[in-house]
Amino acid sequence: MSNDLIRLIRPRVSLAVAAGTLFGALYHGTGGLAPWFASAGAFLLCSGCSVLNQVQERDRDRRMERTMDRPLASGQMPVRRGGVLAVALALAGLGLFFQTGGWPLLALGLGIVLVYNGIYTPLKPVTPLALLAGGFAGAVPPLAGWLAVGGSAGDPRILSVTTIFYLWQVPHFWLLAEKHRRDYERAGFALLHAALPEGFRHRLMGVWVGAYFVGLGCLAWLAGAGALRLVVPPGMMLVGGLAVGCAVTRRWRFASAAMHASLPMGLLPLLMNGT
Repeated sequence: MSNDLIRLIRPRVSLAVAAGTLFGALYHGTGGLAPWFASAGAFLLCSGCSVLNQVQERDRDRRMERTMDRPLASGQMPVRRGGVLAVALALAGLGLFFQTGGWPLLALGLGIVLVYNGIYTPLKPVTPLALLAGGFAGAVPPLAGWLAVGGSAGDPRILSVTTIFYLWQVPHFWLLAEKHRRDYERAGFALLHAALPEGFRHRLMGVWVGAYFVGLGCLAWLAGAGALRLVVPPGMMLVGGLAVGCAVTRRWRFASAAMHASLPMGLLPLLMNGT
């Protein structure tokens, strides 16, 4: 059961969401236990969404090499048990959200489930633009942490961070789809390469990746620690330029690695500015 549970909740993804939530709370500058409770709630809610996603996509997961051995896709776990586990995890996460951030954070948590499992997942076989909706669910963990410690949803500081997270989400999904294209095709998901000419698609990805790095560099410059302003923003621009070149020329591995490494490196100066 323990191995099945690990494969269902996808710990790396859930921990990344929890870390994003913790970042939002710490960026607000509030201490105490609330940031940690909110982070735990985000982990549980993300885990619940992940299990529910695998309930919804078990037939398609069965056709892909990278997912065919998942408990629900392989039939090792009954669908009903997976559904019960998904609901239990999601309710536990929403409960912690309500406990720490009240109704605003509970509403945000319900919105995440609605967007990820209610809109993004059903749209994936229909249109490659589904990722534009899915990106919203992946962009709000810092906002969740911010709300958990009493921050305002309209504060430009957290809105800037949320925008950076959204800019990160979309090319991340694109690069993942390119990396596992054959798997995704077998599963019947709608892919961007079938909807757009190759050259235009790669240029579009390069523009989006470039916008992300420029936005992250500007944020680190404007809101980051002064001592790092001569290092981090130029570093982001340099790595961003290389990532754009790799995305346009289909060197997915470096572009993906640069995307993953840049987000914590670009956001860390924001926390150091408050210390």
